[in-house]
Amino acid sequence: MKTRSRVSIVRFRWAALVAFALGAAAGGCLAFSAAAHRRGWRGRISRVFRRAPTTADPVSTATDFQSLIRTRRTINDFEPTLPPGWDDALTRAITAATYAPNHKRTEPWRFHLLGPEAVRRVCELNAELVTEKKGEAAGEKKLERWLKMPGWLVVTCVRDGDEGGATSSMDGNPAGLARENYAAVCCAVQNLCLSLHAEGIGTKWTTGPVNFDPRFGEAAGLPENEFVVGTMWFGKAGKTPEAPKKRLSIEDVLTRHD
Repeated sequence: MKTRSRVSIVRFRWAALVAFALGAAAGGCLAFSAAAHRRGWRGRISRVFRRAPTTADPVSTATDFQSLIRTRRTINDFEPTLPPGWDDALTRAITAATYAPNHKRTEPWRFHLLGPEAVRRVCELNAELVTEKKGEAAGEKKLERWLKMPGWLVVTCVRDGDEGGATSSMDGNPAGLARENYAAVCCAVQNLCLSLHAEGIGTKWTTGPVNFDPRFGEAAGLPENEFVVGTMWFGKAGKTPEAPKKRLSIEDVLTRHD
């Protein structure tokens, strides 16, 4: 009985952590943790959550969540194929993304999962840009590397003038819809990265020049009323980098005012 109780507590802590990460109530959508996924608990965490007490230890839940944030890394080297269950994990991650703060409630985020043909068009466009700047050899090397990326998700923001939209320029009103919506989409990207990280899937948020080339939208197959916030590479990490050394301390970034 003691062993079963300990297992239930561990399961509950993971379920509570995921609900906390989504910013949703217990009845909301749950993203699965990496540990839960590896142990084959698919479809069972929600039942554990319902059986568990209505309150969790806020300290342990916060500690687990903060650890999830601190251990996320930008992944540069991926395994060549996507892991089993990646499609469902991505769907849960996009659900988590849509729980991002959104002041105007415009829900401006859009997500485009690229297939092999779209990926090749984007990679060839990027190789062309690299070739123009650095030469043919550099372009070929970049093309070879980019084609090895296992998962591609383009995150966009709807332009102003359309339902839930924002303009591609934020040079105007600093409190206007454009900046509000771009900020909301950036928050959505962070939610997405954390959700995938919780399931053992690494990500890299890329914002290189190709994303903003006038031909990118056509290459990726994007609607004209959306602009690119970034392209997400995702998959099983081939190598996880060490935590970057922080240049600034908490004292450097936190100012306490009277």
